Amino acid sequence: MNVSPPGRSYAGSGVAATFLDVIRADLDAIEQQLRQSASSSVHHVDAISHHVLLAGGKRLRPACVVLSARALSEAVDPVQLVRVATAMELVHTATLVHDDVVDNTWVRRGTATANAVFGNGVAVLTGDFLLARAVSMLAQEEHMRLIHTLADVTVEMSEGEVLEIVATGNPEVSLEAYYELIRKKTAAFMAGCCRCGAILAEANPDEEEALSTYGMNLGLAFQLTDDLLDYVGDPAITGKPVGSDLREGRATMPFLLGLQNSKDGKRETLLGAFGNAGIQEQAVSLVVQTLRMLGALDQTREAAQERIESAKMALRRLRPSRYRDALEDLADYVGRRDR
Repeated sequence: MNVSPPGRSYAGSGVAATFLDVIRADLDAIEQQLRQSASSSVHHVDAISHHVLLAGGKRLRPACVVLSARALSEAVDPVQLVRVATAMELVHTATLVHDDVVDNTWVRRGTATANAVFGNGVAVLTGDFLLARAVSMLAQEEHMRLIHTLADVTVEMSEGEVLEIVATGNPEVSLEAYYELIRKKTAAFMAGCCRCGAILAEANPDEEEALSTYGMNLGLAFQLTDDLLDYVGDPAITGKPVGSDLREGRATMPFLLGLQNSKDGKRETLLGAFGNAGIQEQAVSLVVQTLRMLGALDQTREAAQERIESAKMALRRLRPSRYRDALEDLADYVGRRDR
């Protein structure tokens, strides 16, 4: 039975988790910096930037930057730390804007997407604006390793998105290819956020590697749980209907494991629903029931938990602190999002 440690609580997806209270002042400053960074003299750019940045989100990526830095040093410059963490969130937000255009997504987190409100062209260019803002902010630090880290993870994210597009419609992607996709699309960026925090704290090589390993495993667990939530999540919380990946022809781990485990006609049930944009809720429920019966949902949950444990193991290479505790709690929070 999973029990939260004394004094630490885990909130639902839409509510800030209290274990982040140790960096609440930093997170508040990041929120203020995000508002300032979204400002533009061009009305449409200003409107879209604020629309996407203020639409919600847990700010886990800037939290990774801050917690990683503070887990190593209390003396990190708070202004510099907030600036770098804000830049990473701007990059993340820009990729979401671009993703929504590519995927023809109209709702995210229960709110109309930028492309739905303002159109694809303006949305794409505003995403570019946010990326440029992020690079400009990091350039102020005059720290080439931060800029190199941002560039490297942005390249990986772009490659991951291309891999996802190419794989869409293929129901039998290999698990190896799936893991490479989510590593590039999600996990590399989480690792980059943690690495940026370590760089700001002037970490030694072992500390930096420990935090990068933590971030990579955290990101993998996050995406595995996200893919699981597509089948078992509450639409009121996830902001999208159950079975969105199924309808759009995205073969994520629950579906791939279901195919791998299927027999006695269950394979036909899964393949018949895959990529069917017009599939009814009753048919989606049948797929979910089939995946549960085949053990695919539990296996995905177990795979995510293995990554959580690997992330927490990496943290043991750091000295004990309330910030290290918060990073550990963040990992547990990610693993409990489907509960």
